[in-house]
Amino acid sequence: MRILVTKMVKIPENCIVQQKGKVFTFQGPKGVLEEDCTRHMLTFDIYEGCIRIRLWNANRKAAAFATTAESLLRNCIKAVTVGFAFTMKAVYNHFSINFEVQENGKVLLVKNFLGEKNVKKFIMRGVAKVKLGTAKDTLVIEGPSLSDVSQSAGTITNLCKAKNRDSRIFLDGIFVVEKGVMA
Repeated sequence: MRILVTKMVKIPENCIVQQKGKVFTFQGPKGVLEEDCTRHMLTFDIYEGCIRIRLWNANRKAAAFATTAESLLRNCIKAVTVGFAFTMKAVYNHFSINFEVQENGKVLLVKNFLGEKNVKKFIMRGVAKVKLGTAKDTLVIEGPSLSDVSQSAGTITNLCKAKNRDSRIFLDGIFVVEKGVMA
């Protein structure tokens, strides 16, 4: 059992961090993000250009949770400074999959998936936005929040699968091919 566990997250120059209790607001060139840490039984403060995370009388699991909180805050800083982008590709054998982006990148319509007449509508989660990629049959989902971008990409992947068909033959779908930072 450790008496004190301390983790430090360095704040870069192009990021502004404000703290109110256990709620952090991150401002950077890619946007504004708010992280609520009230559910964490940790002590947070801004100390010498870093976010200091402290935990007293920690067992092994609690100390591991301090590391998890550190990585969450580090991802928020990375999100507002460089952003996150997932590139997705439509894979099809016979029926071509068509995309349409509406409402300034907040809504994606998938048409002609496996020859279906109905249109699949996806609303991007949170601050994530979708745009058509430069290559054929590609999408780029980008935004300052990793959880919003990855959850939107995962929803599209899960709902664009061939159901009630042999998965060895029907390989059609929309899949994530690259994860990176915003351009």
